[in-house]
Amino acid sequence: MQWTTLVAAIGLCVAQGAGAQTWPDKPIKMIIPLAAGGATDKAARLVAQRLGTALGQQVVAENVTGASGAIALQRLAQAEPDGYTLGATANSLHTIAPHMGKLPYDALNAFSFIGTYAAFDYVLITAPDAPYKSAAELVERARRNPGTVSYGSSGVGTGNHLAAALFGQLAQADLNGIPYRGGSPAILDVMAGRTDFMFDVVGGAIAQVEGGKVKALGVSGTRRHALLPGVPPIADTVPGYESGGWFALIGPAHLPPAIMQRLNTELNRIQASPDFREQLAALGYEPLPGTPADLQARLKAETAKWGEVIGKLPCAAVPERCAASR
Repeated sequence: MQWTTLVAAIGLCVAQGAGAQTWPDKPIKMIIPLAAGGATDKAARLVAQRLGTALGQQVVAENVTGASGAIALQRLAQAEPDGYTLGATANSLHTIAPHMGKLPYDALNAFSFIGTYAAFDYVLITAPDAPYKSAAELVERARRNPGTVSYGSSGVGTGNHLAAALFGQLAQADLNGIPYRGGSPAILDVMAGRTDFMFDVVGGAIAQVEGGKVKALGVSGTRRHALLPGVPPIADTVPGYESGGWFALIGPAHLPPAIMQRLNTELNRIQASPDFREQLAALGYEPLPGTPADLQARLKAETAKWGEVIGKLPCAAVPERCAASR
């Protein structure tokens, strides 16, 4: 029985090796867990187009929406690990979502993490006539008036929700979080002064900042952003603060190592292209090359970081997490 099992295992390895050598010999599907048309979708499609050219096979982007990305990722997790079904994903779907409630897959172990291809920062924005001119003044007001300074987000457990939650925790300020059904209604209430501030992706907010519709008080990275060189990092006011996001190419768990290596090599080569970098910059993103090991380390660190932040939030702010733990 043991000999039979060994022979079968050897046969499987040989078959996988042969498949990896001929891969790809047909079109590849890339699942995108977001609606078409946004900057995130556009970045993923840029990668899909260039991967197709590099691999000599078309990479077909398919948008699969619903359940905050869970439907798309579940479909990817159930796909054959043959390199013909890949996915574009965001950090929040793997490092934040698992802390918010039960998922129909293991966010860290159900996938092969190939490599990152773009990163972004948030910017803290307020109404143009808001009564504070800096992040320091906002923090001071929030400390003097606990629970009265409000922030909007595009929903509970989203990246900009956690960016604001971390800001409040590190600043030791009691903030009132207000979740919206998406970023657009949230920023409209900030513009109108109905909420005090929010964190928005730099690329999404730059037009409103430059048009004078909102005021930028700080960026979430550790250095100034190229699109907002006059805006200081929030870490200058709140030591240790850093928040941001990234996108990665992934596949089902157990992708053959040769396919993983080929995809990672091409992904890094794409990011070295000046015109690709220019296209990313136009969307407000920066390239983020690296190895699968780099990505695994990033996942581990951020999962621990956001787990700690979410664990400090009251149940009213994260009802799904609290319900799941009962």
